[in-house]
Amino acid sequence: MSINVAFVGLGNMGNPMAMNILKKGFAMTVFDLNANTMQNLTAAGAKGAANAADAIKAADVLITSLPGSPEVEAFYLNAGGALELAKAGATLIDLSSVLPATPRKIEERAKARGLKFLEAPVSGGVTGARAATLAVMTGGDAAVLEQVRPILNAIGTNIYHVGPVGAGNTIKAINNMLSTVNACALMEGLSVGLKAGLSLKTMGDIIKASSGNSNAIPRIDRSLIPRDFEPGFKVALMNKDLDTFHAIAKSLHVPVSFSNMAQHYQQAALAAGLSEKDTSVIFTLIEARAGIAKG
Repeated sequence: MSINVAFVGLGNMGNPMAMNILKKGFAMTVFDLNANTMQNLTAAGAKGAANAADAIKAADVLITSLPGSPEVEAFYLNAGGALELAKAGATLIDLSSVLPATPRKIEERAKARGLKFLEAPVSGGVTGARAATLAVMTGGDAAVLEQVRPILNAIGTNIYHVGPVGAGNTIKAINNMLSTVNACALMEGLSVGLKAGLSLKTMGDIIKASSGNSNAIPRIDRSLIPRDFEPGFKVALMNKDLDTFHAIAKSLHVPVSFSNMAQHYQQAALAAGLSEKDTSVIFTLIEARAGIAKG
């Protein structure tokens, strides 16, 4: 029997993930509030739903990729939402980055309705979403993961079962915190080098071959040298993920410090009206503070 997959939330990450699942031959229904994001998928063979309810009702497996906890909880838990409309026995997979409490609420109510639920936040950015090389961090019943693994294999090469629901979003928040701390540290260091007369290209080549190397280095060629700050991963989303990390740390009474400085930069970018730009745009704020003329 063929599996009908519905994918709701076709933003910068959701659209290429949905496309990669479609390319694997799964029957797919798609929906997004912005109808334009559905066009490439329907042209490739997906069915475009008129509304979210139609997508939900059509799904054997429902996948969501939404901005944050408020949107996810409203979609699943509100009257007329996914838990109410999903067909009997359906599997629900949320790829969003949210507070760990959110998937816990959804799983409890999903089980009461005889539905299966899995949290599966992803990491790897838009580049990884397009290349189908994302890391997928699942929380929930391991047996459910095995049932949907062929679908998740279409979006990522590294699929992890982290633990019960909430565990996946906990490690996702930790990962994103480390990512932005690395990036902010890199950009501070580069600004010192620029002020000293070094070139971004030379610094990048040397750091990449040295002990300061990290996954932040590709930002130099991708964003900093060409001054290309289109997302990528938006400032607003990273700020939200840092809120999640700090909420988790606070609930566990773990003191943190580097993440606070990273969020300081995210907040500065928000205040500057840069919420929809890639997080690499923070480099421009550091340059300005350092008195470095923009390239």
